[in-house]
Amino acid sequence: MSDSGDWLFEYPDQDDCEASSAYTTGGYCPIKFGDVLGDPPRYIVMAKLGFGEKSTVWLARDRVLSRTIAMKILEAEQTGKSRELDILQRLEVPASVSSKDPRPIQLLDSFETTSANGVHQVLVTEVVVPLLNPKPYPASWQPRITKDVLRQLVETLAFIHSRGIAHGDLHLTNFGFAVRNLDRCSETMFWQRTAFPRTFPLVPCSPDLDPNSFPPYLCPSVRPGWFLKLDIEYPETAPLPSSVRILDFGSGAPYVVDGSPAPQCDSESPLFYAAPEVAFPRVALEEDDAPWDQRSDIWSLAIAFHDLVSGQGIYGSRPESDPKSLPHLMAALCGGVPDAWHAYIASRAFPPDWAPAHTAGLWKKMEADFAVAGADDPPGLVGLLRRMMILDPAMRPTAAELLGDPYFASVS
Repeated sequence: MSDSGDWLFEYPDQDDCEASSAYTTGGYCPIKFGDVLGDPPRYIVMAKLGFGEKSTVWLARDRVLSRTIAMKILEAEQTGKSRELDILQRLEVPASVSSKDPRPIQLLDSFETTSANGVHQVLVTEVVVPLLNPKPYPASWQPRITKDVLRQLVETLAFIHSRGIAHGDLHLTNFGFAVRNLDRCSETMFWQRTAFPRTFPLVPCSPDLDPNSFPPYLCPSVRPGWFLKLDIEYPETAPLPSSVRILDFGSGAPYVVDGSPAPQCDSESPLFYAAPEVAFPRVALEEDDAPWDQRSDIWSLAIAFHDLVSGQGIYGSRPESDPKSLPHLMAALCGGVPDAWHAYIASRAFPPDWAPAHTAGLWKKMEADFAVAGADDPPGLVGLLRRMMILDPAMRPTAAELLGDPYFASVS
């Protein structure tokens, strides 16, 4: 029985499927393979790419333009509330601009569709494969994180910031590769190469449930490794390092920096990627509405760079077991304690690990870890991260300034 109590049965329980209880008034749009959406109908659903608390994402074929696209379908209660469409429109790049130029995920179309659960906003985008995933790719398909990939992420963030947007939720699963020439992969080829996905029937437990409010089955998402596997059999469909993207402008975090107060940071975002000006109020003061802006993205990107390259968390596992230790860990890496933090850190009885020698040792170890991971220029990468990880946000460089860092000098 699912975690939805007595609402629906699903067999067997699947952690990689969305919660069946979310198919209710104001919730998910019920979708099954072969559904055709659009205004007029043109996008035929082929597979599920993923899901979140507020949306599901589907791989579909555009039968008008003969291309493969992704459809993000928002919960009905998010339609009219989400600013994602507005932000993606601000971040659109003209078709005349080379596809190799840095950019966030690109919006191709948008419309609304109606289900028994309400009216759902649908965002049609290019197909993007996660750069890394909580469930890793098979080792033979693991993409290597190179200096070129990191530079493109900085370039893309600089572009986002130039359009007046602060992302606010930069972490590993929000980076990806745009899959090139997937349009050549027909529906028949797709099913031949992936095999029909597993499905888990949903059976209502109550005759009062509207059978149109939920799909006939749940299904797991297509494994990202499948897209990289095509590199072996169909090289023309493979993602290239020249197609790095930043994703997810639909959480509560991204906003237009126009002088208005920043929105409350998404409490579901990984805390250990948060900048000090966000993390300290959350763990020390139990406040979620601390001011933040584009400078906070710089810190988060640095943490993400470390974890992408090394394959492990910059703070180890400690923040997960003891979130209140995070300010201390930040101070140790940065070699100092802001005045506003002294009372809190003293109350936690932590040892003073922000002495210069201790801080230098932490960065030296990080450099050695990068070397073991096969990183490009470990000393240069450490130097880049130290520029980005400054406790005072006013002292951090902008994304545009980071592009002139010596670490990127050899990247064309």
